[in-house]
Amino acid sequence: PQSTESLQSLILFANQYHLPVTIRGNGLSQGGQSLPVPGGLTISMQSFNKPLDLSEDLIWVEANTSWKNLLEKSLLKNKAPYVLPYNCNLSVGGVLSAGGIGASSFKYGVINAYVSALEVVDGLGRKQIVEKNSPLFQACLSGQGRFGVITKACIQLRSVQPRVKTFFLVYADQNQWFEDIYKIQGKVDYMEIFCSPSIQGARLKEDKRIPMAYWLYGLHLSVEYDRHAEDILGKLKPWNVLNIQEEGILSYFLRHNSRFDMMKLTGQWDLLHPWYECFVPTSFLTGVLSQLLEELPLHYASLVHVVPIAKQKAGFMMLPDCDSICEFMILNPGVPYSLEESCLKAIENLDKHLLQNNGKRYLSGYLGTELPDNYWLKHFGEKYDSWVGLKKQYDPAGIFS
Repeated sequence: PQSTESLQSLILFANQYHLPVTIRGNGLSQGGQSLPVPGGLTISMQSFNKPLDLSEDLIWVEANTSWKNLLEKSLLKNKAPYVLPYNCNLSVGGVLSAGGIGASSFKYGVINAYVSALEVVDGLGRKQIVEKNSPLFQACLSGQGRFGVITKACIQLRSVQPRVKTFFLVYADQNQWFEDIYKIQGKVDYMEIFCSPSIQGARLKEDKRIPMAYWLYGLHLSVEYDRHAEDILGKLKPWNVLNIQEEGILSYFLRHNSRFDMMKLTGQWDLLHPWYECFVPTSFLTGVLSQLLEELPLHYASLVHVVPIAKQKAGFMMLPDCDSICEFMILNPGVPYSLEESCLKAIENLDKHLLQNNGKRYLSGYLGTELPDNYWLKHFGEKYDSWVGLKKQYDPAGIFS
């Protein structure tokens, strides 16, 4: 559709004929969420792609606006969203429908906690502008597109400095790594944390040779500044400082674009991406991380991210009920089809470890094909009845698949 009015007409048509509807933005979903359902209708949001009104601390954007395009407008006033996704080419509406995690989540929590209002077309074709006190507003945030189509969003902004200085640290001692992560949080603006395997040949396991790795632990710390950035390394104890660099803030926000370009250049973009993301209690993760890394196949776990998460969230974003939370992520750049089965088995094994220990999957990646009957009841917990009730209220025909 080219307009909200034609979108409303399409949804009314789908409602009348009970056609399953798929909402497609930039087609960058991890788990095939934007792929069409057989016999259904795909709504392309490509025309809803413009940043709109910018005020002091808010910006209205159309739902398929990329975070990059939002930034190009908001940074004119030295403003940016509280949290940005790692991939700023994602659409605003798509990220809000999932939740959204980024390098400042340790400080501010989930992206969808910083939304002031939404324009939504629900399953009955009704256009509504809703704010935080509206059940539809809460349903659409981390609602997986099951309650309506977000057409516009009003995003809260914060003041930012024009430049960013990043310190690239590496650790061989996992305990020191965790200690420094929590020691430095109050002094930095952004953190990227990951585990990286250094391949050290092959070892015997059940009469077969499998790759053997020594795990290193990365910690990238970034601070905003105008004229001078203070040195933050004084009390930290890394194994090595690999690099220190300074750049403009937009360049920093788009830092992962070079990785996406390389994925396309090498053909990895066209391979499988069985990504895994799960929120877990920090106290649990610190006790089992070494075991998890040891058990993961290295062709799958080429890089394992750990993201501390503040508890600010909205809508149906589900986090563990505990004081300190991390996200455990595997974002492999590309897996050949011949290795698909072993990667899916690794995901299954991770779920067995993490979900029974108060873990909550981030509903962006692959969940499996045979979910238990009580899966969604366990995932949403006390919010399950609200999910079911709001679905009946805003999409009674069940067209949003």
